Amino acid sequence: MPKVASSSAGHTNPAGFQSAHVLRRNQACHQCRRRKLKCDAKRPCSTCVRSHSYAVAHAPAGAELPPHPECTFDEVAGSTTPEPFDHPKSRFERLESRINELEALLNEKDTTTGKGDQFQQPAIAHPVQDDPNLFPFGLGAGMPANAANGVLNFDAFQSESMVSVEAGNGVDLTQYSLGTALDNLAGVASLVGSPTTAHISPLTNSPSTSNQAASSSSTSPDTNKYGLLPHAWPKNLPGPDLLRHLVEAFFAFHTYANQLFHEPSFMASLSLPPSHPAFPCAPILHAICAVGSTYTAVVAPTPPPSSIDFSVYDAFPSKFRAYEHRPDSFSEMQVKFAKETLEQSMFTGRHLFECTQAQILLTWWYWCNAKWSEAFVACSLALRYAVPCGVNVCPPFNSIAEHLRPASILPPARTVIEDELRRNAFWLTYAMERTHGSGNGWAIFLDDEDVSQLLPLRQDQFESGILVPPSDRQWSHDHDVLLTHPEGQTDPFILFIKATMILSRVKNFNLRFRSRMHKGDPMYQLPPDGAGTGPGGSANIRDSAAFRELDQLIGSFWQSFPPHFRHPVDNGIVDPHLYMACTAPHLAHILLHESHAVVGSATCISSCVILNASRAVLNMLYNISSTSYNLSLLGLFPMICWFMAARVLVRFLRTAIASKSEEQISTLQAEVDFFRMIIARVGEHIPLAQRYDKMLYDFILQNCGDEYLSPLPATLPPRREFAAAAAVDAELFDTSQMILNSLLTRVGPSGMTP
Repeated sequence: MPKVASSSAGHTNPAGFQSAHVLRRNQACHQCRRRKLKCDAKRPCSTCVRSHSYAVAHAPAGAELPPHPECTFDEVAGSTTPEPFDHPKSRFERLESRINELEALLNEKDTTTGKGDQFQQPAIAHPVQDDPNLFPFGLGAGMPANAANGVLNFDAFQSESMVSVEAGNGVDLTQYSLGTALDNLAGVASLVGSPTTAHISPLTNSPSTSNQAASSSSTSPDTNKYGLLPHAWPKNLPGPDLLRHLVEAFFAFHTYANQLFHEPSFMASLSLPPSHPAFPCAPILHAICAVGSTYTAVVAPTPPPSSIDFSVYDAFPSKFRAYEHRPDSFSEMQVKFAKETLEQSMFTGRHLFECTQAQILLTWWYWCNAKWSEAFVACSLALRYAVPCGVNVCPPFNSIAEHLRPASILPPARTVIEDELRRNAFWLTYAMERTHGSGNGWAIFLDDEDVSQLLPLRQDQFESGILVPPSDRQWSHDHDVLLTHPEGQTDPFILFIKATMILSRVKNFNLRFRSRMHKGDPMYQLPPDGAGTGPGGSANIRDSAAFRELDQLIGSFWQSFPPHFRHPVDNGIVDPHLYMACTAPHLAHILLHESHAVVGSATCISSCVILNASRAVLNMLYNISSTSYNLSLLGLFPMICWFMAARVLVRFLRTAIASKSEEQISTLQAEVDFFRMIIARVGEHIPLAQRYDKMLYDFILQNCGDEYLSPLPATLPPRREFAAAAAVDAELFDTSQMILNSLLTRVGPSGMTP
């Protein structure tokens, strides 16, 4: 640490080079030099006289003070009158001394406020938990279970005594690195000679640095002019108070936050000084800021495209922002900064696993904002990053060939938590790629045959860092992994991962059926004509052995759930992971059967299957809507399930309209309208739901006409109506199940009707 020169002058006159009364070196009194105060070199000086007068006036009774101020000087030979013109060498020495003083003051400030490794966050103007507008999703019953007592702890980043230099008049010292004072004399000279004086004022809500002032409206919402960021604060990050607020919101509301990160460890590392090696890397913090801004009203949301040429079916919606000449929003800027810092880290080979975590969050953000092409590319990058990190496999299930490169470029995990974090990151990437791919016909990026990994730990074991040996856990390639759920290794998140494996098998079947049939795979061969279950006895894809095996697996999967994991709503408490795990098998049935369903045919099993699956999705949505849970917190995957189930019901509504069955029309239209209402309500916060709402509107218009597009209510119906609707829909569910069972009874093992 640079030291202050023992003979340095005090705080010089801000008019530095213009004044003719500048003191030379060693000319100030000892007391002013020690206290770093301005001295006029009088005997005694004015500063010491004022200090002595103040001490006498405020001395306690009985205190003994010297009768005269203590003001001593060095014995300097010759005249004490300053030279009219300083030699350039003296001026540079004075500048160097001034720089050393400023650096010492900055280091002293870091020492007194930081307390070593404990980085104290700046204060905020008012406690954020007292503002109801900060969290539009609420902190009540809709709070996820991981938020303790439904209240966020913001006390950890509030300080009561922080002060800062006013940004308009202050000096940004961070650009002058330690030990390079002489190299920066040209840049500092104008600052030292500036006639303005730094103004000390209390720190308010939103700190920002001078290098952010030019773009404060787009880079960060921190617009307060009073702001001093900690030394070495990462560039382009919002201030510490806003950053911690966004991180708190992320952990409280995001579906995957507590699986992707170990919250206690992450929050502890966030309290370290920014220069500490364990401080979270910039790509992760930028990505969390972008995702966390979705859950708070402190940051303005990204406005939707307003161009008349915009289409919800466009795979490249980002181009409309450039057409509209709209500046980037806060979250858009944070995404750009995350990508820039991520590329820099990958270029240098630093923070490789952290970059994978950041890429997962970027994928979620793109998907949430319905940026289809960016989400597709970001998801593929996340999987590509995961492969060289070796998190898709686990020893001993690795290659038997000798290679120049190890199976993983990451160093061995140091703790159980670090090892499980890597495993969770892979499974989250896998789940996001499979669920996002449910809505398109594009190939997947990592084949299931290349995955040989242990399933995640139970959440309580993961948070506690409990070591569970592989012999007591399930592997992804186990033969009965989808139908066997050991009590000690089953929780909602593990069931959700298994559900995504079901979706992966359905997509692989749909994508690869023709190629495998062409290769002669016996599981994908069709029976000869006249031996099938299609119209007139013709064979179709449903008659293949692979289809029947997969269809039976989907039906058995949900039935294999432990009884206490079959209902995602328990006493008004909703588990989003369990909801997704219970919904995924119904979506899998829809994806498998919809293209083969002949809606309106009394003997079409596929039409009964997709109707039964759609109403099962609707029934669970009724149950959740009867609680106070905010549906926007369920994640992005349920929106695909709602949209696909609503599409199926619209197909049946079109058939009911054609047959003029008023009772069926009324029932189906009410069910479709309920899906529309829920998707539209979630779309107020999630752009992805806005797109699905418009796509569903267009689908109804094309198939049924505008007379069946009834206006949605301005407010949600009372919750008791949801509960009644759930009971009615349960009866419809049972009826359709009876019809399906009857049809299955009529169909023999070979697929022929007796």
